[in-house]
Amino acid sequence: MNRIITILLMLSLTACVDEFLDRRMDTNYTKDQVFSTYTTIRNFGIGIYSHLPNGFDRFDGGTLAAASDEAVHSGAIGTVQKLSSGNWGAFSNPDDQWNNLYSGIRKANLFLQESVDYERVIIQDTITDQGRQTYQTQVNDLRWLRAEAHFLKAYFYFELIKRYGGVPIIEEVLTLEDTQGIQRASFGECVNFIENEIQTALVDLRVSWQGFDSDRLLGRATTGAAHALRSRLWLYAASPLHNTGADPEPWEKAAVASFEVIGSGQYNLVGNYRDLFRSSHNSEIIFSRRYPAANSLERSMYPIGFTGAVGGTNPSQNLVNAYETSNGLAISEDPTYDPQAPYVNRDPRLMMSIVTNGSTYKGRAVETFRYGMDGPGKPRATRTGYYQKKYVDEGLDILQGRTSVHAWIYFRYAEVLLNYAEAMNELYGPDGTSEQTPLSAREALNQVRTRPGVNMPAVAVQGKDAFRDRLHNERRVELAFEEHRYWDVRRWGIADEVLNQPILGVSIALNSGGDIEYNEREVESRYFAPHMNLYPIQAVEINKSGGTLTQNPGW
Repeated sequence: MNRIITILLMLSLTACVDEFLDRRMDTNYTKDQVFSTYTTIRNFGIGIYSHLPNGFDRFDGGTLAAASDEAVHSGAIGTVQKLSSGNWGAFSNPDDQWNNLYSGIRKANLFLQESVDYERVIIQDTITDQGRQTYQTQVNDLRWLRAEAHFLKAYFYFELIKRYGGVPIIEEVLTLEDTQGIQRASFGECVNFIENEIQTALVDLRVSWQGFDSDRLLGRATTGAAHALRSRLWLYAASPLHNTGADPEPWEKAAVASFEVIGSGQYNLVGNYRDLFRSSHNSEIIFSRRYPAANSLERSMYPIGFTGAVGGTNPSQNLVNAYETSNGLAISEDPTYDPQAPYVNRDPRLMMSIVTNGSTYKGRAVETFRYGMDGPGKPRATRTGYYQKKYVDEGLDILQGRTSVHAWIYFRYAEVLLNYAEAMNELYGPDGTSEQTPLSAREALNQVRTRPGVNMPAVAVQGKDAFRDRLHNERRVELAFEEHRYWDVRRWGIADEVLNQPILGVSIALNSGGDIEYNEREVESRYFAPHMNLYPIQAVEINKSGGTLTQNPGW
């Protein structure tokens, strides 16, 4: 007897991966009806993508960056502040993804289970040339989509284990009753399972969707996305949080997986760092999610002096201080750095990622000084003296309701280079190589720093420890606001140190002589305890399991 699978078919595609996900299905279909035609099978498979975690302004118009030392939220009270203040737990977690990710896994499992015989199910006219061509096109599409389902399942499991550690591995479609007695696999078992799912996917994933079907399917997973996931998977597995014995094997796997992407020659660093984040497809983006045209991000991120802006993520002085001078030195080490001209001669990525006082934005100078158009005294004005620029479309007139398309980047080539550099440094130091990985850590890191338009001096420090420090800082600035810092400090084992530091901003005032004076100030205190390196499993899930699903320590 067929079950009505209403919940499984709720695709909720208000945010979608390009236009090919703009497909909804009647939620009254039965399982047999869904897996009976090419169109319904395909649409169900495409629906798995809808469970990819959202990016951008998912916390009251703010981002996960506001729960790290990258930023604060402009509102003094909000959901993201629960994460940064320690006011969260097994009964309330603003970033809980358990249900969403397991729903995606369940949908992938059902798709793979019920579409095994797809070649027979969809066969119709194979007598005519046109019929045979149509049939072969549909067979190819479903074969690729089945590979993508394996990739997506692997990605969902990675998103689970980076939050919760080891989780239950479910390879069948379970009912609520089946969850009784469910148990967690170890972190290592989950990593190996994810690796196997990726390897299965790689057999049939396409190398690229560019140039195929008029580029209509750009955004679907590729072999590059699979190897990028392997790169990140093994990097996390190798890191101190999970690799307490300092086993070199995961580092080696991370390096080799990263070099699969690097050595393919398929990707490169684009020449315009600022515009990179305003594109849904370019030579640096490996896997991204394209959202429908909107202006909610601009409303959240524009300086408050622009009509229609409501405030959102405010970059921290902590992050601003991490950007080196144009001489390639930390601001504390460069005698030419002037704290009263703090944005002069800095790493170009600072001004490409963050709106600072006095910078030109949307045709005027931004005023984040006291009583300025964008500064203290205005409702929802920046609390730190800064606004976020990365990802934001500067050209929108939100008063007129103008919109634009945005793409949240899950994987890009610069991250893979930095993953590779980190793994190689841990294995061989800054300059060592191997037969499988002939690029050194230093060479990979400096590729990121010297991209056209950035052109930062090459890192020349010697020794594994010194290079590691520079690499950590490079990830911090290169990947700012992309949901890496929040997880990086955890996997490096330094979250207890970093996330207990207060968030700093800048007070900017016009003195009696008309000059601007900058002074750092504390904006928000933070709280982090070691058990917060892993999320708690929500209490309702523990109860559903009948108590066999164990909670993470400290929760």
